[in-house]
Parts: sequence; C-alpha cells; structure tokens
Amino acid sequence: MQTTWRGIWCVGLVCVLILLVSCSSKPPVQVSLAPQTQALEQTYQAGRVAFKEQRYDDAAAQFARVVAADPEHLKARLNWAAALSAKNKTAEAIVQCQNVLARDPANAEAYYQWGAALARMGQHQEAVEKFDQALALKPMTELLQDDPALQQSLQAYLKRQRHRASEDTDIKVLRPKPTPER
Repeated sequence: MQTTWRGIWCVGLVCVLILLVSCSSKPPVQVSLAPQTQALEQTYQAGRVAFKEQRYDDAAAQFARVVAADPEHLKARLNWAAALSAKNKTAEAIVQCQNVLARDPANAEAYYQWGAALARMGQHQEAVEKFDQALALKPMTELLQDDPALQQSLQAYLKRQRHRASEDTDIKVLRPKPTPER
C-alpha cells in the first residue's frame, strides 16, 4: 500500500510541476507590455521598420500589440491603419482612423489615412473629402513632410479627382446644328 501512495504522490508532484511550468511560460505574443516602457517603444519601432520594408503583416501585428498595451498610442493606431490599408484591409484601417479621431478630432493624419483607404476602395469622392479635411487641419508640406514623392502623388490625385468632379457637375447644353437650307 505504501508503494501505491508513493506513486500517487509522485504523479501528483509531476502534475503540479507541469502546471507551474506551463503557467510560467507565456508565448512571446502574449507578453504584456506596460504603457510607456522600453519594450513598448521597441515594439513600435519594430513595426515601423517592418512597414518600411513593406512587411505589412508584421507591421500590423506589431502596431496591434502596441495598441493593445496602450490604447492611447495614437501614432501606433495610425501606423496600424496604414499597414492594414496596404494589405487591402481598408475597412479595418478606417475603423482605426475613426478610433484616432474619437480621441483626437483634429488629427490630420487620421483623415489622411482614412482618405487613402477610401481611395484604395475606389470611393474617390469620399477620399477627396477626407483629404480636404486633413489639409484644412495641416498643410500638405507638414502632413507629408517625410515623403515629397507622396506629396506630389497626392497633389496629382486631388487635381485629377477635382477635375473629374467638375466635369460631372458641368451642365453642357448641346444645340442642334443648323441644317443647311435647300
């Protein structure tokens, strides 16, 4: 009988050890990031690097981790929106832009990202409206200061879309050509 109790005790001890080990080791994705920590900043910077390298899935995952740890990290939300938009997850990108604007209604970058997502969706009139809202809050040179090529492409896009809109609203009266008299 002593052998049986000793065996049960050993099995119980092994189960407890397995439980302790499994509870203490968390996968890296679930590691909690406290707001304003070095780990949070490193995760944010890793997302920026991934975005610049056009690894949008990685970038979106890094920015999502930052936002999960600090919902008020608006730059991470905006970068997350940009990564989602680049992956053609435009509806999710728009949700992140709306979240930023709920916290900061005068955030020009959020309107810009929203407009970019709408443009990707082919909703050009709505995109122009969002771009206009962004430009009303911040001049284009400040809004896109890090990327002069993007400034030029946005200017060209807005010019094309405004020209198309003006063509659509112009009323053209066609007069019948006079018929020659015989």
